[in-house]
Amino acid sequence: MSDELDNIDEGGGDAEPKKTGFLPGMVISILKWAALGLGAIFFIVTVVVVTMKILGAGNQGMTQQQVSTDYAGKAPVYDWFSQVGEVRGRTSDDTPAMVMLTVNIGYTQGDKIVQTELVSRIPQLKDVVRQFITSKKAADLKPEKENDLKVELADKINSIMSSGKIKQVLFDNLQVIAEM
Repeated sequence: MSDELDNIDEGGGDAEPKKTGFLPGMVISILKWAALGLGAIFFIVTVVVVTMKILGAGNQGMTQQQVSTDYAGKAPVYDWFSQVGEVRGRTSDDTPAMVMLTVNIGYTQGDKIVQTELVSRIPQLKDVVRQFITSKKAADLKPEKENDLKVELADKINSIMSSGKIKQVLFDNLQVIAEM
């Protein structure tokens, strides 16, 4: 009976029963919004991942695409600068190997400015090539890595050029002789 009296307010009507619980109402409200936010983030991430898998299915990188010989362009014709000569050096291995490299530098046909700059930079070119081969290990100078080496050396040569850029580097001779 005393319980019934506690729930009657002064006006004679029933009052709302007091909510007593473990967490106050404001904390529960905050937790609801946090759960909604986390649910929304989870949903968005799931949709993005599924969409990317669907759109990217079977998509191979451009480096893996095979080019038909029918569509492949012909190699451009370059003028070649071969006055760098043979450059010798030792690899950066613990037991260094001897390296001999003869380089031909290709540039746009008829470009007299680049040709003049190459002639005036012969000592620098020899030094760039020597530094290049002495910074490598013998394993880095294997034939299967030759194309990467040519591109890297062309970039190094272009970094010292001021009037123009070279287009290609070819190796006449690349010998790696292991020390005994």
